[in-house]
Amino acid sequence: MRFWPRFWPRGLMGQVMSVLLVAILLEFMGSAILYERFGTFSSREEKAEQLAEQIMVMSRLLVDTPTDSRAHITRKLSSDHLSINWAQAPVAMPVQEPGHGREQQRAEETQRLWNMMVQEEPALVQKDLRLVLDPAHAHQVQGSVRLADGSYLNFSTRIQERWDRFYQSLFSLSILIIGVLTAAALVIRVLGSPLRVLASAADAAGHGTPVMIAERGSRDLRMLAKAFNAMQVRISELIDSRTKALAAVGHDLRTPLARLRLRTELVDDAFARSAMTKDIDEMEKMLNSVLTYLAGEKSDEPRRLVDIATLTMTVTDDAADMGQPVIYEGPDSLTLMISPLRVKRAIGNLVENAVKYGDRAFVTLYCDDEGVHLVVEDEGPGIPDDMLVTVLEPFLRLDHARPRNTDGLGLGLPIVHQVMQREGGELRLSNRVPHGLRAEMFFPQTR
Repeated sequence: MRFWPRFWPRGLMGQVMSVLLVAILLEFMGSAILYERFGTFSSREEKAEQLAEQIMVMSRLLVDTPTDSRAHITRKLSSDHLSINWAQAPVAMPVQEPGHGREQQRAEETQRLWNMMVQEEPALVQKDLRLVLDPAHAHQVQGSVRLADGSYLNFSTRIQERWDRFYQSLFSLSILIIGVLTAAALVIRVLGSPLRVLASAADAAGHGTPVMIAERGSRDLRMLAKAFNAMQVRISELIDSRTKALAAVGHDLRTPLARLRLRTELVDDAFARSAMTKDIDEMEKMLNSVLTYLAGEKSDEPRRLVDIATLTMTVTDDAADMGQPVIYEGPDSLTLMISPLRVKRAIGNLVENAVKYGDRAFVTLYCDDEGVHLVVEDEGPGIPDDMLVTVLEPFLRLDHARPRNTDGLGLGLPIVHQVMQREGGELRLSNRVPHGLRAEMFFPQTR
């Protein structure tokens, strides 16, 4: 059972083509076996019967023909398929006992032809019928029959060996199979094109504006496309309603937060006032993170050609101007087709996380044959290997890696992950040795 999954094509076109190929091959094999068993023998018997009749007629004709005219008559009676001549000696020796190997096979073929000819014309036995296969031409047989005056009628003709007609049929049917498979491949490719479009649309689902596909093809494919489009609309409406509700709540929370900030000014205790202001700042940062994450789900910012090196240096320079230890290493210019605001926000998140949890940020930008790599490294505690995937889920905090006095909702890396999905790229996380986190934004495209 394990043999078939390993070698069975995974694509629809490959599977259909394999089924067609197996069916055609089985039909061909059955037809070829039947033809080889029955058709070849029938054609050989007909050839032997025709040859026996022709030789008998010609031998009788030559007996009644003057000696000086026999050579001329035989030349006139010769054709492309049967060459005859009159001579005083035979060109063929009597049929001999089979030898070994190829010689034995040729002797058996000759004996079968001799038996079929004398069965059709028994008088050929009295005429000393002799047959031999031409050593220089495997399909050519030479023969002789003795006339009444002791001279000989010699003849030469072409016969088909046992597999000759089979190989001719094999070639013809092979051409037929290639033609059928080529036509089938073209038809299947046309029929399968809606499925490829559907696969591309499904892969793009959830990464921006819903991709509606044309309802074309067979009835089943049209129904599938219609259901897929309807599902896309329902999912989009559900996400929109949820996003709008949460965004509205987030915006509404800004008003009471602003009132709380004003009321802190009325607090006389400086320590209490400072603590309350810090809590309000943390709540505002959390609220901004949530709104940023929700805005990213609905962002339809178009892509354009942007100098990502300049964009990265802008982020690192802004961080350095604020006194943060950030180091950039990379080219001065590197253009890329991206959404600049989204990517800039993602780079800023990675730099902020590296400074916050790893003391400093090392930003490296480079390009190779694989694509463009933007790497942000820090010297913090890193992330457990078994959490490198789950950490990309929103609202997940790694308390052991964060001091208790840090703020945030665990949306930094999820926002970067979300941005890279929309850009068609990938966020790759790994731990440094001896410690620290390496976050790589990979863009699978060239400059």
